[in-house]
Amino acid sequence: MTMLVLYIGNLTLDNLDGRLRVGGSGYYGGRALAEGFGANVYALTHVDKKYRGLIVGIASAYGIKILDIESDEMPIFVIRNGKTVEFKGASHKIPAHIIEAYLKFLNADITVIAPVMREIEPDFIGIVREYKGTIFSIDIQGFVRSLCNGSIKCVWNKKLDDVLAQADVVHGNLVEFCFTSSEKEALRHISSISTTSKTAFLVSLDQRGTYVVHNGEIFYIPSLPVNKVDDVGAGDILLAVASYFRAKGLSVLESAVRGVIAASLKVENAYETWFHMDEIETWYGSHIKKIQMVSL
Repeated sequence: MTMLVLYIGNLTLDNLDGRLRVGGSGYYGGRALAEGFGANVYALTHVDKKYRGLIVGIASAYGIKILDIESDEMPIFVIRNGKTVEFKGASHKIPAHIIEAYLKFLNADITVIAPVMREIEPDFIGIVREYKGTIFSIDIQGFVRSLCNGSIKCVWNKKLDDVLAQADVVHGNLVEFCFTSSEKEALRHISSISTTSKTAFLVSLDQRGTYVVHNGEIFYIPSLPVNKVDDVGAGDILLAVASYFRAKGLSVLESAVRGVIAASLKVENAYETWFHMDEIETWYGSHIKKIQMVSL
């Protein structure tokens, strides 16, 4: 059965050394699922009419169908050394009634809420939950980003604890759980949320690997030993692939390991085909043995 996936969140134009390219979770995660697994992927996003041909054309080439809301602006991120350092343009709100209409119409197997800069209100997550298919996932990045004089800061909203507990899978880089600067305190807090919900948390550590937090337990999965070419979008691919395998009925750890493998392969194969399904399964047998349980 072909999985139907709906991404909700603005796509971006990423400025890398003066070159513009399409970005955002709906692009990286959507491309991974469409190319790698043949999923039927939709992305609900604002699209600047000046760049519509570029956005829709590139997305279509990789199997992503754009549900575009016409706009005069869209988010533009300046990226250096794999990190977003500056924001330009605008990330307009995606109206709740439009989100609800597509949730009803598409009845997706996997729904991924992935804002880039606060274009989705946290209070709306409960409505998304009502229409969710098999899996409902959240990327926290756009819920914690805040602008200060053109620079991006991380600001945690206490409402997020309750919001994230409604999802099946949540992804965020460790630094995005910015209610503390302590890795141990962050993990303790995430673990606490996971004890009262069914949420599986994927906490990216960049090249170090990923923490998986579920049912109060914490596991560590190392990244594959690959040559780093370009790691932009790796977290989006981790979330996408893990969500895909959860929707297929695999366990949290089985799904997370496959997500880590796919993300690692993209980092090395950034300018060619990112990965093939059989590559993931080839790596899986040895990599599942590298999981470590973490005690705080």
